[in-house]
Amino acid sequence: MTGFDDDQQPDLGPLPSAIRQLLQDGIAAHFTDRERAENLFRQAVTQAPEIPAARRCLVKHYNRCRQFDKALAAAKAWVSAAASQAALPDDWRQWQQAPGPALAALKRLAFIHLRSGQPAAAETAIDQVLALDPEDGVGGSVIAALVAEMRLAA
Repeated sequence: MTGFDDDQQPDLGPLPSAIRQLLQDGIAAHFTDRERAENLFRQAVTQAPEIPAARRCLVKHYNRCRQFDKALAAAKAWVSAAASQAALPDDWRQWQQAPGPALAALKRLAFIHLRSGQPAAAETAIDQVLALDPEDGVGGSVIAALVAEMRLAA
């Protein structure tokens, strides 16, 4: 988990020490110097594009800053990187199965679509997550509930 809303250090999982430091520094800077935080997260992604925590922090940063165009681009790049790492088709709509990291990236893409006012795109993405993860291991049902709630409010 990589929360930016408490004083505790988030659990970033096992990481190379240099990447861990970049992410921790970015998290610390998020509320006080957003430009620095963005630069640190982007540096972590550049240095370690295969590490989901780096991409997750960047997407979460953009989302929290309400920079949805940047969040969407970063989330799409995360899904693409996850697909490449798992030897999946580039188009997630063609996935017949996917490991947890790829599904987590697609879940975040769905959330960003939802936050940026694209509920149909969010629903399509989260439906794919739920189809490939029927036990809800990555928590896609949470985003599905938000999509349903948004549809009811509309």
